[in-house]
Amino acid sequence: MPKLKGKEKNELFQYGNYCRYYGYRNPDDEDNRLKVLAERMDLFLGKDVLDIGCNIGHVTFSIARDFCAKSVVGMDIDRKLINIARKNVQYYINDSTPSSSSQPSSNHHFKDSALKNCNDLNCDNLNKSLPMQYHPIKSVGLKLSERFPYNVSFVQGNYVLESDLLLSLETSKFDIILCLSITKWFHLNWGDDGLKRAFKRMFAQLRPGGTLVVEPQPWKSYSRRKTLTETISQNYKNILLKPPMFTDYLLNEVGFANCETLSMPHNPSKGFQRPLKLYRKPKILVTSKD
Repeated sequence: MPKLKGKEKNELFQYGNYCRYYGYRNPDDEDNRLKVLAERMDLFLGKDVLDIGCNIGHVTFSIARDFCAKSVVGMDIDRKLINIARKNVQYYINDSTPSSSSQPSSNHHFKDSALKNCNDLNCDNLNKSLPMQYHPIKSVGLKLSERFPYNVSFVQGNYVLESDLLLSLETSKFDIILCLSITKWFHLNWGDDGLKRAFKRMFAQLRPGGTLVVEPQPWKSYSRRKTLTETISQNYKNILLKPPMFTDYLLNEVGFANCETLSMPHNPSKGFQRPLKLYRKPKILVTSKD
């Protein structure tokens, strides 16, 4: 691929859709967010999960395989990343040598060497090594659609709807929604209105009693990306809903019942040491009366 100029490269990755994301986030080949989430395995057992901004699917695959989820859907705006993830699903489907046991795996160690050595502008080779990081497991007593890798799928699309009017068309179909390291990109590309709409869509898509898992990037990290595009630059100047205000908005405006902060996953880079927050949707929704 020809080398892109600065502006073209900025536009290519304006959504945080970096090919080497997991490589530089997890230089020690381990995603500690999974260790923290594994302490709440009960949230995922037999549940339907949506992973927003899934990139090439490292977390998506792990939740589908190791957390005994009924189904996991990974969604990303970048078609190329989604195609890589889909190729890996097909790898497992074609593989006829399943191993391991039917119990949740405690091993959340992932080899990211291929990602660290990959050029950001060329993701074509990522799918060649990723399948070796996961091994299909036997799932006794489960339907075929609930067994790994048949319980994982990927869709390409923009999670931020074009209008609030479209929110009324959403249905509750997930028990868990993962929103990991993506709020900043919603915010920069679509402003306060876009992020609020995304939060409302998450609430609408969760079943009663469901959980939203958010890993928000801190406000200070926004400034490093504020000049990626003209739209981002303008949105950055107009942002009023800062990350410390997210919890108040989600509880008092969107409708979540409570917030629980999990222990902060360790990361060699302080910029990636961010708390995971769990927002629970009420089991019984209270509707206002006229």
